[in-house]
Amino acid sequence: MKCNKSLSTDAVSEVIGVMLMLSVTLIIVALVAVYATGAAGDTTQPVKADLVASGEMKAGDAYRVVFEHRAGDAFDVNQLTVSVGLRENAAVHMILRNEGTEERIGSFRSGESIVQLGDRFWVSIGDVDGNRITLPGGAEIRYGQHLTYRFIDRRTGAPISSGEKLINPV
Repeated sequence: MKCNKSLSTDAVSEVIGVMLMLSVTLIIVALVAVYATGAAGDTTQPVKADLVASGEMKAGDAYRVVFEHRAGDAFDVNQLTVSVGLRENAAVHMILRNEGTEERIGSFRSGESIVQLGDRFWVSIGDVDGNRITLPGGAEIRYGQHLTYRFIDRRTGAPISSGEKLINPV
């Protein structure tokens, strides 16, 4: 007796095709999920700190506002941008940062640009001229007015800290 059983392989190629399509679909979904959640993006964390204006000083003709680092991460003053303005006149506004040889933000530690928790640092906002401070660009702030400030992390664009300071004579 002869058994003539022939196996049918017609359905095997369809099953393999469906499995390949499912695998490709899952890979595409995984890639979209990674990019959508930002897992593949830049992992730079913004600086988080509490920076408070605590005084003022004069260095040559420059009027400097002194700030204290009261809480948060250590940071490099060269990574900061400071947006300053005048509460009494919204038209007075400027952006300060260290560029090239011009140092607008500095540490009290000689040769150091890193500000640690508890350290103080300064921001030079303009030149003292009698009873007013002349800002870059020609705008003026008089003693008794309120300087507003906002620190921004240059790497991420995220705000760090903000506040205002009464401008006093030095």
